[in-house]
Amino acid sequence: MKLVIGNQKAYLLKDDVLKFIENTKSKYCKDVIICPSFIYMDIYANKSNYILGSQNVSVTDRKNTTGEVNASQLKSCNACYAIVGHSERRLDQGEDASVFIKKINELSKEKITPIFCVGEGKEEKNTGITKDFIGKQLLDVLDNLEPSVIEKLIVAYEPVWAISTGAEPAETPTNEEINDVVCYIKDLVNDKYEVEIRVLYGGSVNKENIDHLNEIGIVDGYLIGGASTKADEFLYIMEKCCK
Repeated sequence: MKLVIGNQKAYLLKDDVLKFIENTKSKYCKDVIICPSFIYMDIYANKSNYILGSQNVSVTDRKNTTGEVNASQLKSCNACYAIVGHSERRLDQGEDASVFIKKINELSKEKITPIFCVGEGKEEKNTGITKDFIGKQLLDVLDNLEPSVIEKLIVAYEPVWAISTGAEPAETPTNEEINDVVCYIKDLVNDKYEVEIRVLYGGSVNKENIDHLNEIGIVDGYLIGGASTKADEFLYIMEKCCK
């Protein structure tokens, strides 16, 4: 069984969320993680069987921080997972390794599993430095974490050039490319820290390519963006991955 995580970003309005929950009722929901906007977490917790995750977390547990949501608050909403290091936050909010270390440690205090995203852009891909680039993203963070924290980590490989922006057609790496990078990530972490971690693939995963992607045995699951907001697509993906 593959791990399925839906990152719904900021796509849905409240009525959309209610319709999505109604239209994705399935026996597989109990095995699937959904990461909605903060304002919809209670709706999912109370009206669905999904495992709850978060798209973000504060770097601190301080209570006097306006506009932040800390790990203890996530825990109180029954969140079990949280995304850290997504390329959109790296680009739009300027977040870096020092931020990710703090966030992962905050999550770990509350026993919330961090989903740490790494991935190269077009420039790194075209110049052939994908592995060096991803290796640095990993080591800059993992070198500053306790072994007990690394053991609980999930890594999501999301090549930035493969993430659909809506303005350009989505691309997907070949299965061979994905397999090569996922093997590299697992071997690097195992060799350096003696830890076997789960590695997901993310980047324009959808109804059309999920059967093809499922042929990559080493991939432990998927971090899904836009398709996780479309009931029919998400149901299809769940059925293909959670049997």
